Amino acid sequence: MTPAIQVLTVDAAGTLVQPWPSVGAVYGKTARDHGISVEDEEVNDQFLTVFAKIQKNKKITQGEEKDFWREVVSKVFEPFADGQDIDPIFEILWNLFAEGKHWRVAKNAESTLRTLKQRGYKLAVLSNNDSRLRSVLEDHKIGSLFDHLFISSELGVEKPDQAIFQAVEKKFNLPPSSFMHLGDSHSRDFEGAKSAGWSALLYGKPVIEKEQIISFPELLKYLP
Repeated sequence: MTPAIQVLTVDAAGTLVQPWPSVGAVYGKTARDHGISVEDEEVNDQFLTVFAKIQKNKKITQGEEKDFWREVVSKVFEPFADGQDIDPIFEILWNLFAEGKHWRVAKNAESTLRTLKQRGYKLAVLSNNDSRLRSVLEDHKIGSLFDHLFISSELGVEKPDQAIFQAVEKKFNLPPSSFMHLGDSHSRDFEGAKSAGWSALLYGKPVIEKEQIISFPELLKYLP
């Protein structure tokens, strides 16, 4: 890309790590264990709808991280629960997704990031996530790959707000031109980083940008 890049930041959920086997599968099984009859696929669809809606609500996203997810889980199961108290299910799900076994690291991500470290790049996670991400990365033994973890719930600001990118710049004491961000959200990751003056790569399919990769080893072309 450019020799000016010194730091690569990587999004977490959807990029570096993926829910395993899926959000719908984990939510569905937990709900059925508590007497709620629901299919994994319909729960997954409901989750995507609810999450997208709640994520736009600043009152919720800027509150306590656990309250955000309690609201998500409550709304996901609202059509299926017939008035049943969802809080016990929420508590179980909260703890399940703090464990590495319910996440998978993207294929070849670890080896690619290790190569980039050997090439002299600084690495950081920049995620619209919560503090459970720390235990997930430690369970997968990849937390030590990163110089810093920038987690929105701890910083009180989310991508694509430029303030979160500026917080990264301040920590590394480097200008925007020194950074590249990789993430799977076009609006939050790709456009957010670009608006902050960073280089950006979109991750995943479908391919909609020239600056996009679908596998981690492709990073090595951009960061020689």
